[in-house]
Amino acid sequence: MAGLMPGYLTNTLTPLEREALEAWMAASDTNRKAVESLLNEDQALAEWRMMEKYRLKKPATVKAISPVPVRNRQIWWAQAAAVALVVIGSTTAIWVNNTKPATTPVAAIAEVLPGSTKAKLVLPNGETLSLDESSDTAFMQGQAVQVQQHQGNLAYEQLTGETDEVIYHKLITPKGGEFKVRLEDGTLVWLNAASSIRYPTKFTGSTRTVQVTGEAYFEIAKDAEHPFIVEVNDFTAIEVLGTHFNVNAYTDQEHIYTTLLQGAVAVTAGAERRRLSPGQQAIVNHQPNSPVNVQAADTIRAVAWKNGEFDFNDAKLSDVMRQLSKWYDVTITYEPGAPDIKIWGRMKRNQNLQQVVAILNAMDVKVRLEEGRKLSVLR
Repeated sequence: MAGLMPGYLTNTLTPLEREALEAWMAASDTNRKAVESLLNEDQALAEWRMMEKYRLKKPATVKAISPVPVRNRQIWWAQAAAVALVVIGSTTAIWVNNTKPATTPVAAIAEVLPGSTKAKLVLPNGETLSLDESSDTAFMQGQAVQVQQHQGNLAYEQLTGETDEVIYHKLITPKGGEFKVRLEDGTLVWLNAASSIRYPTKFTGSTRTVQVTGEAYFEIAKDAEHPFIVEVNDFTAIEVLGTHFNVNAYTDQEHIYTTLLQGAVAVTAGAERRRLSPGQQAIVNHQPNSPVNVQAADTIRAVAWKNGEFDFNDAKLSDVMRQLSKWYDVTITYEPGAPDIKIWGRMKRNQNLQQVVAILNAMDVKVRLEEGRKLSVLR
């Protein structure tokens, strides 16, 4: 029954799994107390560590604990979680939570706050406007488009009058920033940290074309006569009519990921064009003539950032560190020999970095926050 414990703690068991576990708990007081003890954070932490101690001492012929199935190995925790630890094999960590604040000691370094709603709007003349949650802005762009920024939302509205004048704006989020924009056609775009989108203030012509760097989530306004095209680089484009999808195209990672939630998109890279169905993901690299590979997608994970969460489902520690670097605007360093283990888990993005470090250290993932906004991964 050990494999069902994470699902029990996180309320993600299937009805059959829950029935089996409850029957096992009812069979004896010993079984029931074993499960209830996991709800006590101090005892749980001690017991999971004892399991790890046993794993290290067991004969080589004994198999390591196997991960639970994918649907049950997404382990959740609250904003400042105390954690119980399970180590599977020598390269994997899974953690679960209570809701008490993390108490693991952290070095006395200035608090590193999470990212916030902020961006920079670059106008055609090169002038820049700083945007954030507290500022309101309203101005005309050209003769027919009004631009408004209110409480972290930027919106474009076509007013009376027609014009073929094409004026481009560029919205840029820094590290530690995110922002939302409603384009003139009604399309909604969420920008993750360290990202940008370039777009016309009013769409003209036969297509609606924008350029994106970093990561963005789109809810496209339907217009069958004017396809919406997202250009990611000089070699890759995404064509849609009306749909919801996520583009992850950071240049510090090898691949570009296009994940479709609703509708249909076609991803073109070089001479290859592949059509996606909801729940699929296209993967290409940043080079010309890259093949377009299509696979089943974890859509919840793909858009977790847009919903205010980190989702580390089967994620390499190096991938986790890249996300933390962008959201907290910190530099990541690695000691020689630092292991690139895999991690499962989910947490809110509104915690300060010290809390995240405490969670990782409680998992025996060795990281240290240092002066100068530097996060070091240790051996």
